[in-house]
Amino acid sequence: MTAYGAVLSLENTINNILRCSRFSLVDRSRKIIDFVYQELHPLQRILERLDSTSPSRSRKKVNALDGIIKDAIWKFEDSLESLLILQIPSHCEILPEIVSIDLQSLDNDVHSLIEKLEVMEEYTYEVENMAEDEPISSIIGFHGTNSKIIGLSDQFRILKIQLLKCQFSNVYVLYGMAGIGKTALAIQIYEDAKIQSKYECRAWVTVGRVPQPTSQIKRGVLAQLCGIAQGDEEISDYCLEESLQGKKCLIVLDDVWDTELITFLVRHFYERLGDISIMITGRHRASMCFRTYHLPHHIVSYNEVRFLTEEESMELLCEKVFGDEICPPQLHKAATKIAKLCEGLPLLILTVADILSKSEQNRDPTYWNEVAERRNSVFTDAYNRISKVLFPSYEYLPQRHKMPFLFMGVFPQDYHTPPSKIIDMLTAEGLLPNLSKWLSMLATFYSLVLYTVKSVNKTSHNVFTYDYKTCRLHSTWRHVCRGEASKKKFYHVLNKLADASEESLKGQRGLCLENNMLFGIKEFCNLVRLNSASSARFLLFYGPYHQYPIPIDVGFTLLREIDALTQRFYTFPIEILSLVQLKYLALKCNGELPATISKLFNLQVLIIRPHMNIRRRGAPSYVPIQIWEMQELKHIEILGKSLAVPSNIAQLEKLATLVGVNASICTITELFKRIPNIQKLGIQIEQTPYGDHNDLLSCFRCISTLQSLKTLKFSITNPVVKHGRVFPVTPGSLKLPPDLRKLHLSGMGFPLEYMDVIGSLPFLEVLKLRSYAFQGSRWDAQWDSFRSLKFLLIEDSDLVQLKLSGSSNNLNYLSMKHCYKLKEIHNPASLYLYVCDVEIELEDCNPLALTCVSQLRLGDLNTLDVIASSSFYEKPTTIRIRREVEDLNEDYDFEGKGDDEYTNTSEEESDGEYTV
Repeated sequence: MTAYGAVLSLENTINNILRCSRFSLVDRSRKIIDFVYQELHPLQRILERLDSTSPSRSRKKVNALDGIIKDAIWKFEDSLESLLILQIPSHCEILPEIVSIDLQSLDNDVHSLIEKLEVMEEYTYEVENMAEDEPISSIIGFHGTNSKIIGLSDQFRILKIQLLKCQFSNVYVLYGMAGIGKTALAIQIYEDAKIQSKYECRAWVTVGRVPQPTSQIKRGVLAQLCGIAQGDEEISDYCLEESLQGKKCLIVLDDVWDTELITFLVRHFYERLGDISIMITGRHRASMCFRTYHLPHHIVSYNEVRFLTEEESMELLCEKVFGDEICPPQLHKAATKIAKLCEGLPLLILTVADILSKSEQNRDPTYWNEVAERRNSVFTDAYNRISKVLFPSYEYLPQRHKMPFLFMGVFPQDYHTPPSKIIDMLTAEGLLPNLSKWLSMLATFYSLVLYTVKSVNKTSHNVFTYDYKTCRLHSTWRHVCRGEASKKKFYHVLNKLADASEESLKGQRGLCLENNMLFGIKEFCNLVRLNSASSARFLLFYGPYHQYPIPIDVGFTLLREIDALTQRFYTFPIEILSLVQLKYLALKCNGELPATISKLFNLQVLIIRPHMNIRRRGAPSYVPIQIWEMQELKHIEILGKSLAVPSNIAQLEKLATLVGVNASICTITELFKRIPNIQKLGIQIEQTPYGDHNDLLSCFRCISTLQSLKTLKFSITNPVVKHGRVFPVTPGSLKLPPDLRKLHLSGMGFPLEYMDVIGSLPFLEVLKLRSYAFQGSRWDAQWDSFRSLKFLLIEDSDLVQLKLSGSSNNLNYLSMKHCYKLKEIHNPASLYLYVCDVEIELEDCNPLALTCVSQLRLGDLNTLDVIASSSFYEKPTTIRIRREVEDLNEDYDFEGKGDDEYTNTSEEESDGEYTV
């Protein structure tokens, strides 16, 4: 469904025109677009009505109408932006400060749009009268088999413990991506001998997207619990419920989609049967956040079923292909690669295994290598097979999430994207939903986005979007998103010339290249010029890095985004300066930025990275002073260039991120006055070997005036560390912004006494100290310091003793790298005062540090992971230590881990595991 995104995009386009200080709308122009905007406003609410309908309803007619609405809005937006660009004299060296815009010729386009939007009445009718899908998908009764489950033994064990220890009524929710093994895990629990022993009455219902009537489901559950035939209507439900009083009951509701249905069933069984446990499986946690106002809130336990590990994936693949036989040695390497490419999704593993096992070449190493290298159609065939299973998860997403989710399919395999980049790109497209937590919703409530987190506890799901380090889609979802986006003309991914047919390119609003050399083929350029250049809004180069420049001037006129960091340009491509609608520009270029860059007055994000980081002798390279005229800029990332300050009073009030630029100590004060709302600052300062310590302190005093600053990365270029040099410490001389969340410092050589200033920052969560940012042998943190710190990295330091035992209650990651003198690390407070997992990483540190860490004291509910690696020896060696407090379960004869588990891994011995 793309009509909702089309409405957002057109509203954003109109708002930009109305708010732009460079435009003067003449005569009736403002009335025309005001009228269109007013007509658009109610469309969002009408389109959102679909979100309140049951997933059991058929959406075929609604989807067809959605396409008509989308096409009409996109057609009008094309006319509007094309007319706008014609009136901006982009051919001039300098644009006039005010451009007169006449939109009166849009009258016919407006009438055409309004006529097409009359279909909204039919859309509303269809939404309110959608037919029930066929066939009925509920299955009452257990029809599974208690086959061996591969993987997920940890989650099985936890669920089993919870169910066996349960003394009261509880609801256990298993959720996760389609095909991840929720039902298989529930079957193992349901058929377990100890579970059957405790729960004398059990019932299983596969609810499905199109369930049977609620009365039939209730009756089917009661019949199973009482052990009678479902068709026996002589016994009333009341009598059945009475007969179950005092008995332990387990009910499994599998494949749940409807929040209202599950809320009713859970409340009904809880109120009528009393002592019951209910296990629910479903794809989306959002669909199982049922209202529990009649139930104690603590009875609902949410468990996201995880992906299989690489080892579990390999075991499942080989069992399905080879059965009881072992994987032939000549196929082992390829099989390992194939299992890894399945990214831990059991459904994909089983589908690929089925294709492999049925192939006549299933013992041919050449065939297996082709599969592992994706040089044949096995994975594409597998994706196509399971797409119909996955697609309903997308189909029944809320309208506001669909276009952003489809957009994430542009990023290639294993492309881990920072959330900030996704947000910037969607903002440039005008597609960012008016919902700050949309990305977190897709990840945690719909299990559609995979993410890594910045803290050590990478298995935790109680994290917010700002904790995400990167986001990506599973390869199966990337395949679904790309197919749907191309069909809807949202974007098209190109890998080879055959992908660039006239039919596939016609009218696409985005082109994503996974082969950057395509623009070097004349036939390809002609196809793009004829079919996509006049409609495309974004051009993305995500293929392998190409170091030779290829021109991209094929007549694009409406581009809003260019991301070409994998495409090298010797000089800044001047043809880009005519794209006055451009809002996002990312280039790899060693040349100087032209002064005419200010013609891109709509630009919000500017990222320029050098092909090679080569410093020029003599005068430094500067960002053009004209950049201060670009008032829409929110993000500047220009590595290795200096940012000069104009003589006038120009400010970049919208600028939130400034990263990578050089600055001198003498100009830094004036610079910070011009960026009053900066939130993320990454700056490099070159200091001479005889630089004054007080000059650096004055820089920090200037930075402390940036009240909105949340992230600071401050480094000295080519620092000169003088060991034994003593700086005078004056109380209060080091100042920092009070609201800092993340602080990265490198090369200052400050004394450790200044650490108390950093420790007093109340919200600081991440601290990284590199290249002798601080000097001293002993760091003894004050008792009440670093109260919010979660992540601490110290790299290249002369530290001998680190003592955090009285502070850092929330610290769960400590990384020490190249600290050759380090001998002692005392317990962080988080390791014995609070319930948490703590990880300590030691890389090329004194061996005494590892001995000290291995003896740290644990609290009652803590786990400790220690990863120590060293390159001192001929072959790199990694030692992993895991210590945890054992959860004893003698009553149920569960196998428990020892308190300490040591694993020593090297290149020669990668599987050694020793328990002491």
